[in-house]
Amino acid sequence: MKRLVRIAVVGAAMALALTACAPAGGSSGDNASGSSETALYGGTITTAAASDPETFDPAVCTGATCWNIMRMVFDRLYDYDGDTSNLKLQAAEDFPQVSDDGLTYTMKLKEGLTFSNGAPVTAADVAYSYARVLDPATKAGLAEFWKGIAGAEEYAANPTGLPSGIKVIDDLTLSVTLDAPNSAFKYIMAMPAGSIIPEGSGSTVATAPIGSGPFTLADFTPGQQVMLDRNPSYWDSPRPYADHVHMILGVDPDNQVLMLQKGDIDLMGSPIPPAKFVQITTDPKLKDQVISIDKPSTYYLTMNMNTAPFDNPKVREAISYAFDRDSLLKLVNGQGTPATEFIPPGVLGHSGDDLTHGKDVDKAKQLLADAGYPNGFDTQMYAWNVAPFSALAPQMQQDLKDIGITVDLQTLAPNTFAELAGSGKAPLALTFWVADYPEGSDFLQALLSCATAVPQGQNFAYYCNEQMDSDVQQALSASDESVAAEKYLEATKVMLADNPVVPLYFGTKTEIRGANIGGYYPQPIWAWDMAYYWKTDGSAERQ
Repeated sequence: MKRLVRIAVVGAAMALALTACAPAGGSSGDNASGSSETALYGGTITTAAASDPETFDPAVCTGATCWNIMRMVFDRLYDYDGDTSNLKLQAAEDFPQVSDDGLTYTMKLKEGLTFSNGAPVTAADVAYSYARVLDPATKAGLAEFWKGIAGAEEYAANPTGLPSGIKVIDDLTLSVTLDAPNSAFKYIMAMPAGSIIPEGSGSTVATAPIGSGPFTLADFTPGQQVMLDRNPSYWDSPRPYADHVHMILGVDPDNQVLMLQKGDIDLMGSPIPPAKFVQITTDPKLKDQVISIDKPSTYYLTMNMNTAPFDNPKVREAISYAFDRDSLLKLVNGQGTPATEFIPPGVLGHSGDDLTHGKDVDKAKQLLADAGYPNGFDTQMYAWNVAPFSALAPQMQQDLKDIGITVDLQTLAPNTFAELAGSGKAPLALTFWVADYPEGSDFLQALLSCATAVPQGQNFAYYCNEQMDSDVQQALSASDESVAAEKYLEATKVMLADNPVVPLYFGTKTEIRGANIGGYYPQPIWAWDMAYYWKTDGSAERQ
């Protein structure tokens, strides 16, 4: 799959990037971390968020606040299991049957599923949900993931019926045919845009969502609250355990910390503010509530290869020797590990090999001289104006000065940054990416393919190497994960030899949960798994 710009999802990524990937092979949820080992019933789980959800439409949702709500209100055919990146069955009866050529996926729904309004969930609903992602009128933020479906382009030009690649076989069975093999498609169906809504409800889902998930939307008061109620007809009984989820809106991260410490909220929708990090992580009273986790994410610097002098390979190589990753990590409270390649741990294609360059000022200066810049040059670097970028960028500016490059540092609001870097106006851009799913194509293809080297794409380096693209496509076509991993490694080596980016570190996150939340575990791809959490002052039986 190929993805273009997703400006709003950068907001989701910020909350998720600084949130969680737990160790592989963890809990399924019922007895995960928490002060109570046995699930209890009833009560209200209270959370806080800095911003309102921009929509309740799963095809359009890309922001952090609505991302969490999507998992509560809707089902998808597949979901992620507990604190792992492994898929599990959700609305589907079984994992997809894939044709020998890798093009056609056939899925069957569980029998007896109903939406919260009592209507049955059918294959026609799934087909409709997938098709509307490809309808330009929907304005789906992540439609690019779905454009590998056969007939997607023709459907976008004339969105009537279904794309030729989506077929309803019977009430519970549908098939999806792709233009090319894509082993990541099973993960794409587990993304928010894969959420199932009733056929024909696209005009109302943004404000009055109907799903088959564990909760239903009870109230949304902009700037104040979102209230969700337990769906009593939810198929996965006895979940959800809590009766309600109350999301308080417009609460900045500092106040979220105070509210959690006072017991006013159970979970924070924002990362721990950097200024409070040491205080929280060293407080012995909070020891049992602090969780440190890895996150499948990479923080990196891009060099725009369409802009001189970054069209010169020796200049790009010189910059790859400019940074001390350990020193950079100290500026972000050690929330990460030095990047040794581009694809992070926990994602298929991460090799564990050290493929990056350490800091070497003399070598960098020599490479600049060899490139025709013995006295260095002046350039611009763009970064977000929030943590962790506000801490990293000034040090990187100094590191580049040490090798002879004078940088005019411009810090911007996240959306402004994404628009400018996506338009190709950023010679250097400090950015990051969080896994949408645990396959290397989500990094190499989404961020560095020829298809994404276009205005408003996410390929800020405007990098294009057909050999890398070919290696990635071979990885996606492989039925054997070991073969796919080898092709991703080959693709990574091709890309890093060209130095369009400098991988800096793989992200981790430390988060804090409330003392009265049970069953809590972080989810690597999503943030919360609210159906599996409970209040420790709840009842032993459903009231």
